[in-house]
Amino acid sequence: MDEEIKKPSLFLHLTEIFRAFFETIFGLFFLIKTETASVKNGKVILVLPGLLSSDFTTSILRKYLTKLGFQVYGWGLGRNLGRLKYLQPLAQRIEELSKKHNKKIILIGWSMGGIFARELAKMKPEYVEKVLTMGSPFANVYAPNHARWIFDLLNNASDLKKETVDQLGVPPALPTVALYSKQDGIVPWKVCMDIPETAQHRNIEIKSSHFGMGANASVLKTVGEVLKG
Repeated sequence: MDEEIKKPSLFLHLTEIFRAFFETIFGLFFLIKTETASVKNGKVILVLPGLLSSDFTTSILRKYLTKLGFQVYGWGLGRNLGRLKYLQPLAQRIEELSKKHNKKIILIGWSMGGIFARELAKMKPEYVEKVLTMGSPFANVYAPNHARWIFDLLNNASDLKKETVDQLGVPPALPTVALYSKQDGIVPWKVCMDIPETAQHRNIEIKSSHFGMGANASVLKTVGEVLKG
């Protein structure tokens, strides 16, 4: 599969920051113009950031979802260094939030955060309602991409068990929605989808840079529509 899938083009990669900057600016204006929902829907959401990101990078997405009436939480673990040790405290947090609100939790994960979200749903299916991923290369983390060197720099390869990595593409046994962008300049869009797609495991194409997904106005609208649907 690695031979069939190539890294995003150099043009898309080099323009990531530039595109994400303008997507964030427009996203801020979109957030400001979004009216606050008068009726709370009560659903609870936990948002997980991407590699080397923190809750700060998901603030626009979380504020938008809060305006729509959701009860939204950040992951609260500082900067995401892509380490599997995060899974246990996150699993505990999901259980605590579910019991606190007496509801199942919706997990949203951006990039590496989406890979974590799917694994957490497998660990705690009784506490998770659905999973939404944004530009998460769960189908093949070994596929050529522009972020692998950072992950390797931050992590010890011996800590990653082959059987753990090999099953990342297996979806949890509950509803999932995978957002992917052919304009992604970091990871190949083809590995950000569930194949085959089913009624329970859906894929939706978005138009966004990788770094701008959490602020892109069209992506925010898509996420809102999926969660309200």
